[in-house]
Amino acid sequence: MSERKDLATDTRPASLILVEQSGAKHELPQASPASGMIGAKRAMRRHRSRLREVKLVSQHRAIARWKAGERGWRRVA
Repeated sequence: MSERKDLATDTRPASLILVEQSGAKHELPQASPASGMIGAKRAMRRHRSRLREVKLVSQHRAIARWKAGERGWRRVA
């Protein structure tokens, strides 16, 4: 099963964690990992200059992480 399909069928709640350049963190609850990925992409577009890192976490496990300066998402096991 592909990672994309896994995220689409996963119904567990997730959290989107936005880390600003200053180090301030904001945790935003998400209905599912799939909605969290959509929210992460939106946050990166809207707040790119203010963000240092974006993480998507479900059940205390990182699903995806993005850091400023990298070209895109990096999968975290």
